[in-house]
Amino acid sequence: MDWERIRRDFPVTKEMAYFESAAMSPIPTPVFEAIMSEYRKLVEWGDANWCRDLERLNAVKSVCADMLNGREEDIAFVANTSTAMSMTGLSVHKKLEPDQHFLTMKDEFPSSTFPFSYLGIPLRTCEPDSARYSVSSLLEQINSKTAGIVTSYVQFGTGFRQDLLSLGEELKRRNLLFIVNATQGFPYFHIDVKEMRIDVLAASLHKWGMTGHLGSLFYTAPEFRAKYPTAVAGWLSIDPGEGLVPGQMNSSPEIHSSAQQYTLGTINLQLLMAFKTALDYIQKIGLDVIRKRLFTLTDYLLDGLSDCSVEVISPHRSYAERSAIVSFKVGKKSPECVTFLRKNKIYVSQRNDAVRAAVNIFNNFNDLDRLLDGVQNFCDKIPLS
Repeated sequence: MDWERIRRDFPVTKEMAYFESAAMSPIPTPVFEAIMSEYRKLVEWGDANWCRDLERLNAVKSVCADMLNGREEDIAFVANTSTAMSMTGLSVHKKLEPDQHFLTMKDEFPSSTFPFSYLGIPLRTCEPDSARYSVSSLLEQINSKTAGIVTSYVQFGTGFRQDLLSLGEELKRRNLLFIVNATQGFPYFHIDVKEMRIDVLAASLHKWGMTGHLGSLFYTAPEFRAKYPTAVAGWLSIDPGEGLVPGQMNSSPEIHSSAQQYTLGTINLQLLMAFKTALDYIQKIGLDVIRKRLFTLTDYLLDGLSDCSVEVISPHRSYAERSAIVSFKVGKKSPECVTFLRKNKIYVSQRNDAVRAAVNIFNNFNDLDRLLDGVQNFCDKIPLS
């Protein structure tokens, strides 16, 4: 693979060493051109292509479904992961017993958990062991009042990647719901919603989708929708029969049985059409090739950090638990280190009390050397105690 050619598709690399894809990935030039093309149609044609674009959206859903080993009718797109989790919580809340609860992780991003707690759904928090959440430790927390588990595929702060296959199989045996925030894993890391027995999956696409703020992928299993249909609806949630608009506005509406029920109304079709270009771009490289590249880059970074005065907090002994994220603490000075690196055009994130570096397909070893040199320079100049 010619990684330098791919790097040239990302103009951000001319200005900085960018390690913030876990916050938002930059847009490659082919995707930017697709975005401009879609918006140019609005300039030149207005609403004339809207119905056709709705049909084109099915092709985007189909690609996502294939990547998840799901079905096109199980895929929807919503504004963000918080919206997806709120819809899930509203649907589930109506059928929970008063003393039932969900298990979740201490390190979860708030979009996974706050929609549930705001609705009054009790959450019990599982504690990590060296930033890991083993399947066995989670199963030990389950009791007769547990309704299911809400977890990220990849923890945003540490990069720990959960064993969704083993966890999903165990939850299925216990007839418990499995709700996954895959924001930091999709589309690079393998997800099979059928084998992993996932009931609900949401993934914000501005992280690794490389198309900007286009929303969140929202997968629901058909069995989940049958038992917990949407608690909110709009005009596009309704099966109109013949035509596009429901004919009898004041009659009792029949909600789509598919995930279309979560599409309440109009959405940004332009970015979603361009997202198809991003998916094609990623698949042309190959997901296996991408994962191998990410591990090669993180191996290099981890090896370099071992020579610096830092504490790596990301689990990294096993590739099965690793992601594109490497987080480390620089004594008590991690926030100052982030500021120091940014002044030198090395862009990382501060998450909790750690420095988070996320590698992507456009990064190279020169980027990593800049990061490592920057961290070492900071450690040499600043007392870390």
